[in-house]
Amino acid sequence: MKNFTRLTSGLLLAALPLSAATAFAQNANQQFTQKQITDMVWTAVKTEIAAANNDHSVFIYRDRDTQPGKDKYTLVIQTTTHGSIDRLTKLNGNAIPVDLQSKKVYTYVNSPALQQKKRQAGQNDARQTESLLKMIPSAFDWSVKSETPTEITLTYKPNPNFNPPSMEDSVFAAMAGEMVLDRAQNRIIVFKGRLIRNVNFFMGLLGHMNKGGTFCVVRKQLEPHVWEIVETRVHINGKILFFKTISQNEDEYSFDFQPAPPNIDLNQAAKIIMNQPDWPNAAGTQDSTPEKSGDCDSF
Repeated sequence: MKNFTRLTSGLLLAALPLSAATAFAQNANQQFTQKQITDMVWTAVKTEIAAANNDHSVFIYRDRDTQPGKDKYTLVIQTTTHGSIDRLTKLNGNAIPVDLQSKKVYTYVNSPALQQKKRQAGQNDARQTESLLKMIPSAFDWSVKSETPTEITLTYKPNPNFNPPSMEDSVFAAMAGEMVLDRAQNRIIVFKGRLIRNVNFFMGLLGHMNKGGTFCVVRKQLEPHVWEIVETRVHINGKILFFKTISQNEDEYSFDFQPAPPNIDLNQAAKIIMNQPDWPNAAGTQDSTPEKSGDCDSF
């Protein structure tokens, strides 16, 4: 389930006096019943699940993923039925020689075991994502923050009546944030949140996630009814299993999406991805990572 427009409504609110902005938000919320707001979220969730199951579009794009101790530049090509191939071009400031890039790409192409491992991981991620999406409408209390002709911004906070089905899902009981929806297509444009309290697993014995951690996902329409994630920011810290410190601090940007040929096999995909310029190592292909969108700035 890979995902923008600026928050015009947020800029409008910022430009208004505080009392006027508050009144605007209250009036926007009064236009909808609580059921209508929850139904709005359910519709968006169902739309995203259906799109993920039916979208067969394919792209070539660039990806910049920065984590502590790891800064990766990757070229990616998607295929219709065989998943994607990644060409890692630069790691931690060091350009990877093209022959080594090619060796890794073709090692994957010629390894059914690696392909199966990646396929299973993708299927597991898809199942988990769908399960989490289905919980979102009932896990939170939703309100309308603001509207424009094209978007509606919702805020959410923990629903005290929500019973998490698993220990991992208890994070929902400590999360608050915003969701921006495209009104015409019922698609999620922005989903962001913050941990408003510590999350303890099994009374803290199995670990915890610290209050203040944030996440933000930004999505963009690339073709009619085709949306992809273009920005992901996750900054969460804590401990798990008594002593292991977890530090999920990651900023990832996907950009320069170009349509890829449909119905190609992995060998064809490998040839296409290896024929791309050696970004950002080759002359004329310097780092062109886009600036942060601004949609995540408040988190």
